[in-house]
Amino acid sequence: MFTSARKTSARTVLAAVALTVAASGAVPLTSASTASALHPMVAHARNYLGTYQGQCKVFVQKIYAETHANTLGTGYYQAYINAGYHQVSKANVVPGDIIQETNAAHDRGIHTAIVTGDPDGTGIRVIDSNFVAPNKVGEHTYNPTTHAQANGGTAYYWHKG
Repeated sequence: MFTSARKTSARTVLAAVALTVAASGAVPLTSASTASALHPMVAHARNYLGTYQGQCKVFVQKIYAETHANTLGTGYYQAYINAGYHQVSKANVVPGDIIQETNAAHDRGIHTAIVTGDPDGTGIRVIDSNFVAPNKVGEHTYNPTTHAQANGGTAYYWHKG
């Protein structure tokens, strides 16, 4: 009984430390899957896997609103800036960052996703809606840069903080 209680207590302490570290924006020295599981937006978005949530940007806005005190807004650039995001390179994205693909007119090459894993070669692990199937939430790996270019757009990588 004593050993079981100690293990439970240790798990509770480790979970609290992991959540504190994740909330501070620091990424612990663990695997990408563990780090991504700790980011509040990623963990919350995974609750919707396999469900139908509509368009990709609306899904990301929903997840942001459900995990933050404010809303993300609707713009393609200024909304991210207003929410405290700044652009980073594809090589520097981390779980919880947002990818926004668009062209100058915002009429094609448009897609929005939440990063769930560190870049692996040319691909990035993401969770989004309306990519794996119409209006359906899925988690997959893809290359946002080439995907955006193939659709006449550019991929922007946004990091909060």
